Parts: sequence; C-alpha cells; structure tokens
Amino acid sequence: MMQDPMAGLTSGGDNNNNTVTTSSTNSKQVIDGMALQLNMKRLDRIRSVMSITSGCIAGILGCTGLQGLVFFLASHTFVCVIMAMTKMSGMSLQTYTQQTWFGYWTEGFQPTALSFTLFWTLFYGLVYLF
Repeated sequence: MMQDPMAGLTSGGDNNNNTVTTSSTNSKQVIDGMALQLNMKRLDRIRSVMSITSGCIAGILGCTGLQGLVFFLASHTFVCVIMAMTKMSGMSLQTYTQQTWFGYWTEGFQPTALSFTLFWTLFYGLVYLF
C-alpha cells in the first residue's frame, strides 16, 4: 500500500478504476489517476495564489515594463522550485505530476501571467496614480 503525501490519498489494489499502467521496455509504473488529478489541482491553486501575491508586491514596489516581467519570471520560478522541494520528496516530478521540468514550469503559465498582470497593474495604479 503506497501513500501519496501530496494528494493525501492512500492507493491500494482496490482502486483499479483510477489506476493507469504505463510500461516501457524494462519496467512498469502504476499511476493513480485520482491522486495525479488532485496533485495538479493543488499545484494550480498554489500557483494562482502566488501569482496574485507577487503581482500585488510588484505593483507596490513600482515595477514597470521589463522589471515587472523579470519579477514575474523570478517569482514563478521560485514558487515552482519551492513546491518541488517541499511537496515532492526528492524533487521527483515524474512520481507526482508525470511531467518534465520544462512542462512543470510552463504548466498554467498563461493564467498565472494574466493574474499577475491584473494585480500588478491594479496595485501600481492604487499606489502611484491615486
């Protein structure tokens, strides 16, 4: 019986309808679809909240133009690395998300960038224009 610490689910032999088996030439890997879906939802929620927070910080700090873009890329990368370090034992993305590092970093990039931009411009306008 394995437990996915990120999803908080216990996967055993009784969840055959949510289990997907992938095979390569030498090994087989069992993936619990429900745990994978919960992991991705949690990652998306954390990224959304952190992009809103970093957008507020960038607006309050007065970042404009290229500074704001660099701030977003740095904060997005920081959040992705911290999530991988704290939530995924051994930073093994394949176990928890079935993605490469590039896919993990770009997952949900557009919605988080839009949330960041919205709150960045809102807080910049509130602090410096009014």
